Amino acid sequence: MYTQNGFTLVEMMIVIVIIGVLSAIAIPQYQIYVGKAQATRVVNEMGQLRLSVEECLQTGLTAIGIGKNECDPRASASNLIVGGSQVGVVLPNNMGVAQLSNPLTLTTSIVGTVSNQVTPTNAGKKVQWLRTSNGSWRCSSNIAHNYLPNSCAHDASL
Repeated sequence: MYTQNGFTLVEMMIVIVIIGVLSAIAIPQYQIYVGKAQATRVVNEMGQLRLSVEECLQTGLTAIGIGKNECDPRASASNLIVGGSQVGVVLPNNMGVAQLSNPLTLTTSIVGTVSNQVTPTNAGKKVQWLRTSNGSWRCSSNIAHNYLPNSCAHDASL
């Protein structure tokens, strides 16, 4: 008696269709997840500069630089942000830092442009942390609202 081994063509086609349907659902969701993670990383990296700005304002240092009586914002280079160093430090290739308004004031802004090393929907977009005169900070960005973390509001005018 002959026993059949293996799969039939119909069984293989059913498996391929199931994998195709799952891929059609999973790939777009994965791309959204990656975009959210990148946007959140940019917002958080830029948000860390708020502490440096507050420290400089509290000590009366308003000019950005690394010299005596100047404020060093201690901005860390990121591969997700475009922008040169404001204190003259040489940055590695394909790395950038957010830009602070100079001189620092009670309404200082931290602005970053998202590099092209991210998902195409976020590339070239801007993120801004704006300090109000009473000391609170507000984040806004022209990144699509479904990619932004809850701590940052969508603002198409950036």
